[in-house]
Amino acid sequence: MSEIVKQSEVLNQTVLDQGSMQEVGHVEVLWMYPKVHRVLGFICKSGWLGKKKTAFNLNQLETIGSNGVLVNSQPVETDAEKVKQLESLVGCEVWTDAGDQVGKVVDYLFDLQTGEIQHYLYVSDGWGGIVGSVYLLPPNYILRYGNRRVMVPKESVESFAVYRGGVQEKFSKVKDLLNDEKTQVTQEVRSLAEVAKEKARRLKEKARSFTEQAYEFVEEIALDETEPYVSPPSEPAPWDDWEVEPPKKQEFKPPEPQRSKTPASDVWDDDDDWT
Repeated sequence: MSEIVKQSEVLNQTVLDQGSMQEVGHVEVLWMYPKVHRVLGFICKSGWLGKKKTAFNLNQLETIGSNGVLVNSQPVETDAEKVKQLESLVGCEVWTDAGDQVGKVVDYLFDLQTGEIQHYLYVSDGWGGIVGSVYLLPPNYILRYGNRRVMVPKESVESFAVYRGGVQEKFSKVKDLLNDEKTQVTQEVRSLAEVAKEKARRLKEKARSFTEQAYEFVEEIALDETEPYVSPPSEPAPWDDWEVEPPKKQEFKPPEPQRSKTPASDVWDDDDDWT
């Protein structure tokens, strides 16, 4: 599992031999190769005024703690002149290819297992960033470098992320930890999913059974309590039983008045005398 370490946190750490637990010295400088952006080892100083120099390859470094560094084998002796000749981009000014100075490299983050430098850290001068803020500079953005300066594309400066102390160093470790646990979690999730699926299937069957039983119960109640509707018989017409057509009603006509037959002799004539 990879672990991302900040260069400045390794400097001046006490170096202990893991086998004997004897103190070997203190880390003076990390030995890096800027051309491929990789840390190859570190230089340990010891003795009076730190004049004795020894070199450790990165694969000899067992672990880095909060108080010291454990190594698993003996170092190779070197001298101060060779140490001075070691190249490093720490302290170099950062310039764009348009001639603008944007900051200064102050540190870097590297993979403890492979030595690969993940990001350089530079403090902004205010051009394309906030004055005094620390930004992440990916190694692949460095176009060229010299003893005092590095060059980056102008258009990429504003895209560099602000460095949040402590977050980036832990990110890779957390990522690897999550990847290591991903398989186990995935298997557990699959197992839980299968159990949940089986339970859902059983619940579905039970629900279906309950539904069918409820329908049957409702149908039984309907059959027991509901009588079929029978329309009442209509009353027969009075002439339904007649074999012939019903008699027609006779129309009632009132009698005509009869004139009285008076004899002609009984009629009073005004010309008759009353005498």
